Amino acid sequence: MKEDVYEKLRDVLDMIPNGYPRAEKGADIRMLKKIFTEEEADIASRLLLKLETPEAVAARTGLDRERLEKMLPEMRDKGQIFGATIGGLGIYKLLPFVFGVYEFQINRMDDEFVELAEEYAPEFFRDFFKHTPPLMKVVPIEKEIPAGSVIQPYERVSALIGNARAWALGECICKKEKRMQGKGCENPLEVCMALAPIEGYFDNFFWGRPITMEDAFDVLERAEESGLVHMTSNVRTGHIYVCNCCGCCCGILRGITELGLDGSVARSNYRAAVDGSQCNGCGICAERCQVGSIEIDGTARVLGKCIGCGLCVSACPAGAMSMMKRDDGDIDPVPVDEKEWMRLRAESRKDTRYRDLLKS
Repeated sequence: MKEDVYEKLRDVLDMIPNGYPRAEKGADIRMLKKIFTEEEADIASRLLLKLETPEAVAARTGLDRERLEKMLPEMRDKGQIFGATIGGLGIYKLLPFVFGVYEFQINRMDDEFVELAEEYAPEFFRDFFKHTPPLMKVVPIEKEIPAGSVIQPYERVSALIGNARAWALGECICKKEKRMQGKGCENPLEVCMALAPIEGYFDNFFWGRPITMEDAFDVLERAEESGLVHMTSNVRTGHIYVCNCCGCCCGILRGITELGLDGSVARSNYRAAVDGSQCNGCGICAERCQVGSIEIDGTARVLGKCIGCGLCVSACPAGAMSMMKRDDGDIDPVPVDEKEWMRLRAESRKDTRYRDLLKS
């Protein structure tokens, strides 16, 4: 196997609009070597962003079909590629690095992985955050949305959970990574949920553990009590996860808290507001805010970088905080689905090579 197989995989991953940029000191390649063997890297670099059977991959690439029938399920269970079995038929496709390969390494991560992730993160996020649309969108605490509001389905966390047919719960890789560095917070670790439209999809799944719909709603409640922000993919349809995030560990929210990039996450269509006549300046809202968007100077003041999560509203003992619908001109457009998100993101990057990964 040629040594440049990892460079080929790096270039293929960077063709995806999510991106996987070159690192000046080679952390990008060392990360891939940590995750993939040479054979696995070669196979992954030949996959498309469309689902294929091992037979179809073999016919298109010239790779041995029997070897693919063995390797592809193993690579799926290592979180290196996406795979599903429908009607007894295995189908597989390429995964972006984020959201995808990186998150699915949670069961394989060790100190070396954490060190590589931290080394690569500044170069990865420097590229990642300068393009639009953002990967993730804030979903507000539903009970805090003003009565009578027309709520879009993608902003109703109950709809995201209720429209799924299978649910799984796993640990948050961001929080776990920080804890392994001795820098973690005390927030709950097992708060990331995967969603699927097929019953039983997560039975024997390599990531997390299957849960019921009722369990999923309990997780949301515990997350809200802990002051975690609900976030999902920045699309109107096709949601496959709900994360519950803190500003100290979450790679996305750290774009705001550490880099000052308010556009690192798509805000909800709502924002927090303060009734100064009722506010007693206790500061609980500021403590709950995960992105530092509330200042206390006698009374609370909400800054322009409010992401509209509703955590401050749910905790205000004086009832001085409320959620308000943003003005129409202040509401960010949401892509219809992943396909439109990729098109818009590729346009922002001025790189449409991903289309080659959609062709057979």
